[in-house]
Amino acid sequence: MNKPISVELLEKYINGKCTAEENALVQEWYFSFEKEHDLISDMSASDQEDLEEHIYNHILHNISALGSNTQDAPATKPKYRILKTWYAAAGVAAALLIFIGVLYNNHPHVKNLQSATANTADLVAVTNKTRQIYKLKLPDNSMVWLSPGARLTCPKTFGPRFRAVSMSGECFFEVTKNHSKPFIINSRSIVTKVWGTSFLVRDGILGNSADVSVVTGKVSVCINEKNKENADVLRPGEGEIMLYPHQKVTYLADQHILKTGNTVNEPSLQIWNRINLNFDNRPLREIIPQLNVKYHVHIKVVNEKLNHYVLNADLAGFNLPDVLQALKKSLNVDYELKNNIIELK
Repeated sequence: MNKPISVELLEKYINGKCTAEENALVQEWYFSFEKEHDLISDMSASDQEDLEEHIYNHILHNISALGSNTQDAPATKPKYRILKTWYAAAGVAAALLIFIGVLYNNHPHVKNLQSATANTADLVAVTNKTRQIYKLKLPDNSMVWLSPGARLTCPKTFGPRFRAVSMSGECFFEVTKNHSKPFIINSRSIVTKVWGTSFLVRDGILGNSADVSVVTGKVSVCINEKNKENADVLRPGEGEIMLYPHQKVTYLADQHILKTGNTVNEPSLQIWNRINLNFDNRPLREIIPQLNVKYHVHIKVVNEKLNHYVLNADLAGFNLPDVLQALKKSLNVDYELKNNIIELK
């Protein structure tokens, strides 16, 4: 392990104030943990699971005690279970990955959702500052995958009437079904309501458009009219559009309208398909072409020696981000998203 770095430098990193040299220093220090021997590796599978559950719950329930202005994020439990030294420094590792803070948003519609759900002090905001897709588990067991640069804000506990979150950037949701408590996503331009489904929302701080694409189930989308401070979020909004699988709606800011379409064979959605994959001692050079065809992506191996790595795994029902996480944990293969290319290294 590298020489420990100062808390002040970590705080600068979390707040995005580091120089390029300081960023490199923090990242080098973080990844040095992967080469360290840890006691967890010597534990039985059941003991590892108990320890993981204990650490996860401890971070989740004590997040507010970590600081008045900044907080470490709860570590999301990986679907592909391989535990490393990462858990020995769970709070710091999570802090290097995402920034947690108290949301303050001036949009009236956002304020209404927040005040009906929880006090602002009870909100947790997560920003994905990596070049990978970050998986987050919400209080109702819904799952969200945050693309690089995406931000999501949610209460530590959802209210009795509905489940409300706020986001910016690109997020893919798999929402736990609860017909008595709809799931509401507030973003800059649009409001998305759902009872249980999987879908992609793209609505960044910059740009002249936003869109929602449905993979399974159904959602409704309306324009975020920020001047309607007293609107009932559970009632259909003016111009609200219902979407079904393989349908898409796009918000055009210059015209202030919602335009519908379809998503048949849209490449950006193929990575979220859950596919049954099984590899029996197969080298990575044979696995990559299969992944490219199944998920309609372009995966590039940067380091040639990775092609000789052998994988033996049952990846039944995995989407591509979960497959990449499995490769990362089992083969110690890292990856980065660069435009439309996934680089393995």
